[in-house]
Amino acid sequence: MQIRKEYVPWRDRAFVSIAEAGEIVARSSDWVRNRLAEGRLHGCRVTPGGPLVVTVRSLAELVDSAIQAAPPPRPARIYLAVDNT
Repeated sequence: MQIRKEYVPWRDRAFVSIAEAGEIVARSSDWVRNRLAEGRLHGCRVTPGGPLVVTVRSLAELVDSAIQAAPPPRPARIYLAVDNT
């Protein structure tokens, strides 16, 4: 009998792994570790000696600040080519 895991959206979790955080922001695990070292992301060990995980709160703040800092999308340009010859 196979146990099916139900998907939980990342913003509804308390923690994500370093690899999951990298997938969410489309960056490498090393990039995530560097942001942890800089203090831009916060991590902790849920169990003593367990793996380092990233707090979703800090990841959401990082993602939201990047979205707000992004330039607004430019309107699409439409060109009309007319040949009246």
